[in-house]
Amino acid sequence: MAALVLLTAVPPAGAQAGTDVRRDVQYGTANGKRLLLDAYVPASGPDRRRAVVMIHGGGWRTGDKASWAEEANRFAARGWVAFSINYRLDEPSAFPAEVDDVQAAVRWVRTNAGEYRVDPERIAALGESAGGHLTAMLATLGAGALDAGGRIRVGAAWSPPTDLAELARLRGDQWSSPLLGCTPATCPDRLAQASPVTHVDRTDAPLYLVNSTDELVPLSQAQAMAARLKAAGVDHQLDVYPGARHALDFRQDAWAPTIAFLEAHIDRPFPAGGDGSFPAVPLAAATLVVLAGIVFGLRRRARP
Repeated sequence: MAALVLLTAVPPAGAQAGTDVRRDVQYGTANGKRLLLDAYVPASGPDRRRAVVMIHGGGWRTGDKASWAEEANRFAARGWVAFSINYRLDEPSAFPAEVDDVQAAVRWVRTNAGEYRVDPERIAALGESAGGHLTAMLATLGAGALDAGGRIRVGAAWSPPTDLAELARLRGDQWSSPLLGCTPATCPDRLAQASPVTHVDRTDAPLYLVNSTDELVPLSQAQAMAARLKAAGVDHQLDVYPGARHALDFRQDAWAPTIAFLEAHIDRPFPAGGDGSFPAVPLAAATLVVLAGIVFGLRRRARP
């Protein structure tokens, strides 16, 4: 029943009244190129609003920020500020250029939080295909608190490559070369550096994953990521659809669960403690343990 409520609560794609779309805003410069984004800003709402950085796919070769326009408007209709970004593609600089760019975008959103009335502690990311890979990198790179620098609070990745060594084995070197700027044989160390599965630790952002059973990016990629997140104790969810749909082909079915996951986790209170990880024992359970100990102690004292 709860799932039905979530599905019916999502507004239609055209619900964008009152959204201020600011196109080609510069968020950085790299190798003499202007790095641009489109900002979808709700006309009204609180002063500290949720934000999402949206990352297009295209095999690290092609693609454009406009591909997320439909979903960016839908975010804005829900009160989010959405930033759909471009990043460097298929050039000699190669990895980690793309990762540097998406981290720079997150830092830019934090720096400009006041202008866009964004809560700098509540920044999410959504990416598809190559953009899903970059979202998973944002979710796993670094350690500690998720409210500073290039860290994100929660992410969602549709059809993400996550283990580039395995992907090259299954699909061939041409899959990773546009990202790495070299072949796996000539730079094997970069395969691990560019693979989100390599960077998972217990302080990482929760991650929602979507994949088809027989699509362009093998299902084993999302399964490997989910297994690594589970082993590290990081909140995650993997939804698998039958067939061969890939990335933006999921935009109708995956939208509602994506929103549900992002909104459930972006408002989750930060845990106490210095490493940024959430406690293994839920707070309610820990409270019951403490109370039981107090009661036991009082009973012992009451004995003659």
